[in-house]
Amino acid sequence: MFFSMKDVGTGDTQASGETMNATSDLDALRGLEPTAVEQFYRDHAPAVLGWVIRLGGARLDAEDVAHQVFEIALHRLPSFRGESTPRTWLYGITRRVVANARRKQAIWSFVGLDGWLGADPGPDPEAVSGRESQRRRVQEALDALPFAQREVVVLLDIEERPAAEVAQMLDVPVGTVYSRSHHARRAFASALKRKGVTAEAVLSWGGVA
Repeated sequence: MFFSMKDVGTGDTQASGETMNATSDLDALRGLEPTAVEQFYRDHAPAVLGWVIRLGGARLDAEDVAHQVFEIALHRLPSFRGESTPRTWLYGITRRVVANARRKQAIWSFVGLDGWLGADPGPDPEAVSGRESQRRRVQEALDALPFAQREVVVLLDIEERPAAEVAQMLDVPVGTVYSRSHHARRAFASALKRKGVTAEAVLSWGGVA
């Protein structure tokens, strides 16, 4: 790919680029015009990278997985019909790529290949600042949730997206979002309590920072 994750950071996931403003923009994107594709990447890369970090956990190479998402997206862009926002469409791709990556990581761990492949379990909390230690524990608490609950917490509570939008992104009824959220919040709160994480730590960890 001709762009780098280093150029985008992990800023606000609800930044510009939520919708196509004109038919000509969508046509340019479908035609894979370089300027349109690069703008598409710059608009959505922070959100994709953030989703991978939140949903995938510390054991995945987030940048590598995010690149896989965009490689698949570029391959599918000519058939993108614009019936949903580009971000909703990208989330569908991201959740499948992350799920596949987590399955592969689980297999590598089971057969003892994760160390050989150089997987980094993350920094030792005792060797980093108190803030970084808490951020890591928040991620670990999130990782402990089933995937369906984890993505609801990420989208609804951490990114503060409306329930109707989350329902569209997950392709489920709004009632299902609320039901999953109810169980997910209780499970997440219990996991955080076990790790001694404060509410302030979760708030400081919000967005995709």
